[in-house]
Amino acid sequence: MVGIILIAVGAALMLLGVAMLLAWTGGRSRWIDPGVFDRPGTTKTDRQYLDLYFVGLVIVPLLAGALLIALGLQRILQNGPF
Repeated sequence: MVGIILIAVGAALMLLGVAMLLAWTGGRSRWIDPGVFDRPGTTKTDRQYLDLYFVGLVIVPLLAGALLIALGLQRILQNGPF
C-alpha cells in the first residue's frame, strides 16, 4: 500500500513540476511576480534569485516526484502491491 501511495504522490509532484515549467516557459504568469521578468538593468542578485525560483519551483518537484515514483516501484517489486 505504501508503494502505491508513493507513486501517487510522486506523480502529483511531477504534474506540479510540469505545470510550473509550462507556466515558466509560457512567459509572464500570474503565479510568478511580473517584476522579475526582463527588467532593464537587472543585477547579479536578481538573476541569482530568478535561478533559485526556477530550481525551487520546477526542478525540485520534478526530481522529488521521480524519486518517489522510483521508491514506490521498488517497494512494490519487493513486497507486492498490498
